[in-house]
Amino acid sequence: MRQRSNRAQRFAERNESTEARERLERRWAGRLDEEPRLATLVTSDGARREPIHRWLAYRQGFSPGLVRLFLEENATIRRSDPTCRVLDPFSGSGTCVAECARQSVHAIGVEAMSSLVFLAAAKFERVWPPIPELPDTSSWERVAERLELPIHRAALMLAEARRHTAEGRLNRGAKPIAETLAEVVAMIRDDLCHALALSNQVMVGDARRLGGVDDESVAGVLTSPPYLSRYDYGRINDPLETIYRSWFGHDDAPVRRDQVRPRPRGQGRSESIETIHEAAAEATGALEAAGQMKLARVVRDYFHDLSQVLDECRRVMRPGGVAWFVVGGARIKDVYVPADLIVAELAEGTGFEVQSIRAARDLIPSRRKFGRVGHLAPRESVVVMVRP
Repeated sequence: MRQRSNRAQRFAERNESTEARERLERRWAGRLDEEPRLATLVTSDGARREPIHRWLAYRQGFSPGLVRLFLEENATIRRSDPTCRVLDPFSGSGTCVAECARQSVHAIGVEAMSSLVFLAAAKFERVWPPIPELPDTSSWERVAERLELPIHRAALMLAEARRHTAEGRLNRGAKPIAETLAEVVAMIRDDLCHALALSNQVMVGDARRLGGVDDESVAGVLTSPPYLSRYDYGRINDPLETIYRSWFGHDDAPVRRDQVRPRPRGQGRSESIETIHEAAAEATGALEAAGQMKLARVVRDYFHDLSQVLDECRRVMRPGGVAWFVVGGARIKDVYVPADLIVAELAEGTGFEVQSIRAARDLIPSRRKFGRVGHLAPRESVVVMVRP
């Protein structure tokens, strides 16, 4: 606690400019609604108790309950109508596309990581074929040699994921792969007795360039972009990616690859953050002044990318369509970044009409005084917008 207090004091002594972010907070105060009931829906905790969704404890995702709420509040998204699709451009483990399928709603998911696309597609299997005999279960590599069917391979990936921590590190007390595989097989076999009503589409792609999605072809968007400074996504998913690459390599995966692959951070971007938003520029400048050049670049790239994502979502949505973006703010090296409000302004600049920002919870338990707008903490919010 003392270390954090000293660090906060050092940043306060820097006389960090907060005017742009203060203006942003005041500008949106009338459309910022606190909704604590959403707190359990914007996390993945609810997914761990539901068939199909429980296969992968994907901590970066949201609850299937949020998908149900989205469908309940947007009755124009008609069930069983293939022309009335929902899009999740950051599909992750496939919560949105799978729950839409359960509710007889057509949906499409786009995800940059091939292993997650593979696992999401496995959720639409109808039956569990008998797994082949496994004479050697000393390691996942030996098991992988015997598996050919996608659903069996998905089971092995899920079993190995269970042997790792939520941060992607091997758990020192992990059960043998044979034991976790048996548990996963029993779970999948039980869950497929209640197969999903539809088979929705999941593809590998880049949310910034949705080349596989036609103009005005989706009725709504429900998604959660990666959060600033929240998780190391590469490390978390490395156990899945390692097994996936052992079968398919980098370029031979049996999924659509007509999408542009994501660019590595910091490559191919010449735009200044000032062209994105003044509050983001202010936060970036504070990090640069503190010598945190890498983190400043992360913030700059983050909002530049989201601006592109919003532009693509507007392109593929039909007029009148509703989009919900689950967005998490951050406090990076004690620099406050109101990501939900910046995303709302970027959305308006793209041509969306922002209806509200539904604040689900504080991501950090302690609120701190921020300029003249009172005490604040980074929020986890649902930004609700409509395409005119």
